[in-house]
Amino acid sequence: MAETLLAVLLVVLRVASLGGAQRCLGDTECCELGELEKAGVWLSEGRSQEPQSCHFISQPTRQGEEPQCQGRSHGPPNTRSIAPWRYREDCDSTRFPRRLVQAECLCPHCVSLAPPHHRDRRGNSVRVNASTAVYYRRPCPGRPGAYFLEPQLYPVAVACVCVVPQF
Repeated sequence: MAETLLAVLLVVLRVASLGGAQRCLGDTECCELGELEKAGVWLSEGRSQEPQSCHFISQPTRQGEEPQCQGRSHGPPNTRSIAPWRYREDCDSTRFPRRLVQAECLCPHCVSLAPPHHRDRRGNSVRVNASTAVYYRRPCPGRPGAYFLEPQLYPVAVACVCVVPQF
C-alpha cells in the first residue's frame, strides 16, 4: 500500500512540476519560445539540450582507420557481435530530445564466428529498431513567435543482428 501511494505521489509531483508548460502540448495551446524550451527539456527528462554537432560516439579508431567489418574477441558487445555496429548521434534542433543515439551496422553481411572473423555472406546484418516518443517544435497557426510541441513516435536503432537473407 505504501509503495503504491509513493508511486502515485511521484507521478503527481512530476506532472505538477511541468506547471504552465503543459499547455505547450497542442496547437490550440501555444507558448513563447522560452516556455516551450522548458517544456521540451522537462519532456526529455532533463537530458542536456545544448546544440552541438553530431558525431560518432563509439570506440575511437586509430587515426585514418575506417571501422572494420570484422569480429573481435574483446571489447563491448557491439564490437564482439557477428553483426557489429557503432553508435551515432541523431541531432535535430526542432525535436526534444534533440540528441538521440542510433546504432549503425558496420557490415552488410554477418561476421564469421571462426577466427579470423571475416565476412560471412550467408547472413545479413540488419538494425533492430525500437520506438520512442519525441516532441517536435511547430509554429502556432496565426501566432508569430509562438510554438507548440507535437508528439510523435520515432524509430531508434538500438543494435544490429545477423539474420537469414530473404529470397
